[in-house]
Amino acid sequence: MMDQIVLLILAIVLFGVGLYALLGKRNVIKILMGIEIMTIAANLVFIALGTEFQTIGDETFIWFTEFALVFPLISLAVGAAVMALGLALVINNYRHAKSVDTDEMATLKR
Repeated sequence: MMDQIVLLILAIVLFGVGLYALLGKRNVIKILMGIEIMTIAANLVFIALGTEFQTIGDETFIWFTEFALVFPLISLAVGAAVMALGLALVINNYRHAKSVDTDEMATLKR
């Protein structure tokens, strides 16, 4: 039980760091990194809640549910696709406006 609480606290800290990067920056690459950190925090929550720690004698065994194993893998695959699309938009914006600032993204409409 205590190990799950430590993992959940770590997930909360990671989510806060990602939220700071998402809301506090104007650089699109840093915003994408913040989104990815928040996704990793959500995956850590799924893994933490899907584990069971069992102590037998001096050894501790960890049991994972199927959900804790499969969902983070699917989420990482979808996150990689989203990141590739976001980076493609950043590259296109940089070629057109010579900037990765969020205010310059409006120039892609023209």
